Amino acid sequence: MLRSGMIESLDRELKSTEPAIRNRLGLIPVPSWVQETFNSYLVCEFTTIKDGRPVTLPLLPFYLPDTGKLVVTSSILFSRKIEHMKENPKVSMLFSNPEGTKSGKHVILVQGNATTEDADLDHGWEKYLSYWRKKEPYIDVYLAERERFGWFWKRVVVQVEPKRITAWKNGDTSQKPEVFGAP
Repeated sequence: MLRSGMIESLDRELKSTEPAIRNRLGLIPVPSWVQETFNSYLVCEFTTIKDGRPVTLPLLPFYLPDTGKLVVTSSILFSRKIEHMKENPKVSMLFSNPEGTKSGKHVILVQGNATTEDADLDHGWEKYLSYWRKKEPYIDVYLAERERFGWFWKRVVVQVEPKRITAWKNGDTSQKPEVFGAP
């Protein structure tokens, strides 16, 4: 009985400190519908800056709930966006197309800083393969042919640390958004 009480007390203490821990780590707490959108939308419009102008491409995003970061990968065949991020790490990710999801028609704009990981182009991205499979289960068909498409599978990992998240629940952009993070 004593052990059970201690566990319950510890559990309450951890739950009460979670927001403080999240804030100390620089994570932006967001409601579950925002996290669900990150996890279920197949594509985001990923924008980098080149010579002061936005360059936007559709990319497959992965949300890492433990860190609050978002991840995309890019084949070295399409490396210009990586060059842009190295010149200017400020990026944005717009989640506006709910096609194929069941999470609702939300619109979410993430503004943050990108860091690139290119030390292991062949295998560095594989740690995100479970996220990829959840969004695109047929990825294994392409992986089976990996040898034939070698350059496509040499991938740079991009982690985005959100600084500001602007979200319109149910996609009604005529309404005032919910804003999380920096003003």
